[in-house]
Amino acid sequence: MEAEIVPLNEETVLDYVKTLPIFPECFDGVSSFACRQIAEGNVNLIFRVSAADDPSKSVIVKQALPYAWRYPDFKMPPERSRIEHAFLEHQAHYCPEQTPKVYHYDDARHILVLEDLNRHLVMREGLMQQIKYPNVDQHMGVYMARTLFYTSDLYLSSGDKKALLPKFINPVLCKVQEDLVFTQPYIDHPNNRWTKLLEPQVRKVYADDDLRSEVLLLKERYMTHAQALIHNDLHTGSIMLNEQETKVVDPEFAFFGPIGHDVGSYLGNLALSYAAQEYHAKDAQTRADYRRWLADLIVRTWTIFEREFLALWEAHGNSDWPSEMFRRKYMRQLLQDTLGFGAAEMMRRLIGMAHVHDFWTIDDVNIRARAESLGLNIAIAWLKQRRGVERIEQAVEMMIDAKPEIP
Repeated sequence: MEAEIVPLNEETVLDYVKTLPIFPECFDGVSSFACRQIAEGNVNLIFRVSAADDPSKSVIVKQALPYAWRYPDFKMPPERSRIEHAFLEHQAHYCPEQTPKVYHYDDARHILVLEDLNRHLVMREGLMQQIKYPNVDQHMGVYMARTLFYTSDLYLSSGDKKALLPKFINPVLCKVQEDLVFTQPYIDHPNNRWTKLLEPQVRKVYADDDLRSEVLLLKERYMTHAQALIHNDLHTGSIMLNEQETKVVDPEFAFFGPIGHDVGSYLGNLALSYAAQEYHAKDAQTRADYRRWLADLIVRTWTIFEREFLALWEAHGNSDWPSEMFRRKYMRQLLQDTLGFGAAEMMRRLIGMAHVHDFWTIDDVNIRARAESLGLNIAIAWLKQRRGVERIEQAVEMMIDAKPEIP
């Protein structure tokens, strides 16, 4: 029986860090410290330990408990820290520039000690401030192409892929996604919540069995299609960046699943930001300009991802797929999967559980509802029309053409 996990706190985390081999390296000459809990995320305890007079000397300490710290009744396996550590090792192998340094992993207490990305901003927050990041299209397009291609059957031998897959079995956290993303937002469920003004639109979603069937097809694909090792929670809250660097964090949900889920979750969150600019961009010109940048970012990111993925396939793919036509059909299906999974992520964030900062920071309920209504209609268009899409520009046109149902 596993020993009880003692949660760290702001008093004990420094004592813990002082016991680690990395302490002299990270805190050479430091005698006074600051320790505080960081309230980012819903799932793990996260602390910053730093020199009191030099914030550049610091680490992040992340502990997985047997529950989500923000929702103590929501039980979760602490072994998710092992999944996160293993994923970060793979990520660092293929994309070291996008991976935070891992200083220490404590399997017994489910603790990771990581590089402090205090020179970076959470991408979601940057988008809310209309910051334009000149390198994020290249960084994220290449990151997704490499991490996904190199863990797929297109690169790995059949035996190597099947040997790797059991190391990332993640049933409890996958079940969380199955419920919160693909099931509950489309039925009358107590976990769901939405702005009151959205009630008529939400009721139309509940009554639309065609829409629900499309989401359930995606759910079945999510549960059965082990294409590659996916991050499985890749959104703008899991990306830390500045104008030069981009880092992808928090992969504890990782497992072997459909490639389109990662790409779609990321692009879907860019579309959520597009909708939320209804509030965050205060004047019409700023809003129009930043929405054009976001629309272009979606196009550029997919284009870079596709180009890099196909280049890797050409240079390093195995011999199990000897058909140029198959490649074209594969990428078209992947784009359509991306739009479907992106739509499901958007709808979950708007009318399900675990809403995002883009919207719940909007105090004016009329503006919030209008932004959320726009987001819902973008998602519904992507979901229902995805099979006719052959170019990413078509999906962006749907986003630009969408209108809110609330004046």
